[in-house]
Order: sequence, then structure tokens, then C-alpha cells
Amino acid sequence: MDKYFETLDLAAFRMQHMMDSPKAKRLFKHVLDTEHDAGPEADYIIRMWREARGINSPSECPTP
Repeated sequence: MDKYFETLDLAAFRMQHMMDSPKAKRLFKHVLDTEHDAGPEADYIIRMWREARGINSPSECPTP
């Protein structure tokens, strides 16, 4: 799992979009597919990475 997390960390570092945007999720899925041939399991990997890094998804963000 560490190799996936390292790939996502690098992608997040270089990304120009908000972390919880749909474009960011598409980028993360693309990077995982390109680097590790992660197909359907990419959503699970991204969800685990977000939990490990403490990144909230849009549904978990508190509304003002």
C-alpha cells in the first residue's frame, strides 16, 4: 500500500486543483492506473490514502 500512497503524495504535491474536487479524484485515478495498473480498486486506495493523510472528502467537510 505504501507504493500507492507515495504515488498519490507526489501527485497531490504537484496538483493545481483542490484536494476534494472531482478533477483531483480523476487525476488520482489516472495516476494510479498509469503507474500501478490500478483499475477498480483505485477508489478504495484513494479512500484509504485520504483517511491515512487526514484529508476530508467533500461529504465530510463541515458546512459553515
